[in-house]
Amino acid sequence: MKRGRPRLKLTMPAEQREELESIFRRTKDARVKERCQALLMAEEGGHTYEQIARRLCRSRATIQIWVKNFIDEGFESLESRQGRNGGRPTEMRRDGLLEELREGLKEGRWQQASEVMDWLRSEHGLKRSYTSIYYWLGKAGGALKVPRPVHVKKDAEEAESFKEHFYDKLEGLGIEGGKRVRVWVQDEARYGLHSVTRRCWGLRGHRVVKPAQQKYEWGYIYGALDVVEGGGEFCYMPTVNLDLIAIFLKQIADSDPDAEHVVVWDNAGFHYRPGDPRLPERVHLLPLPAYSPELNPVEKVWDMVKDGIANGVYSALDDIEKRITEKLRPFWESPGPALRIVGEGWLRLQANAL
Repeated sequence: MKRGRPRLKLTMPAEQREELESIFRRTKDARVKERCQALLMAEEGGHTYEQIARRLCRSRATIQIWVKNFIDEGFESLESRQGRNGGRPTEMRRDGLLEELREGLKEGRWQQASEVMDWLRSEHGLKRSYTSIYYWLGKAGGALKVPRPVHVKKDAEEAESFKEHFYDKLEGLGIEGGKRVRVWVQDEARYGLHSVTRRCWGLRGHRVVKPAQQKYEWGYIYGALDVVEGGGEFCYMPTVNLDLIAIFLKQIADSDPDAEHVVVWDNAGFHYRPGDPRLPERVHLLPLPAYSPELNPVEKVWDMVKDGIANGVYSALDDIEKRITEKLRPFWESPGPALRIVGEGWLRLQANAL
């Protein structure tokens, strides 16, 4: 009579099983959870290696290695990626090569996977397939991104200094003590009937087609976000110039007649300079460093606006303005959207301290 395979029985103390069950419940690492499940099934004594392997969609040899490693090494084996007989670590994990790859990605050193392949071959003598390259790019935390262009004249140290000493600059405006102060970030954006094309969802294997037109008729939207209290002010204008920007600054001042208003903006030619006698009352200006748009959170609002009007065709500026208004309405209906755009970083923390 043919006998069946014997059941696997892994003997462990009660406290060791309790710890294993605790790790199984609380871990978020799928790899550790899977090993704990295999060991708990082995401890129950009602399964063979083949049954556990079938349950976990693993090979019998893998289950044997997990059990053996746990017997030899205990809980440390749960974190190990290599079996005791799993061979030497790959070259990518030796000599800091993975960290070097990560640093190169942080610097934007490579544009294509083939360049990473050439780098490994020429500088480290390693030949890897495209499949391997993409695997290690993922392990290093890599992602294919569109870089944000930075002007060659930008002074990075000046931008960092502005962030670090923003509170001092606010205090240097000489606003009378005891008065309520509201800090705004301001910018303008152009919109028009020339179609904006952006990514959208579609089915694999099917090309997404959207109508587009080339029609050169433009308008401008002026916008400002309150850094501390939230909320926003916006205004549609036909162009940009000193007279129109003065109207918008007055709109900001009139939004809260009892407060002093600090407006943080760039040094565009149609922006007033600090101390200009033509400035509305209770408005103070704080210019951003040159070529540093990333310091102004309003830039993110314009990106949202473009998402809202993208892949559409509009017959008149009034039509596109209605669509833009729908996207911007949450900013003046509640403080939350503006505060999420500004975030909890250097700008809001230092403005709130004032």
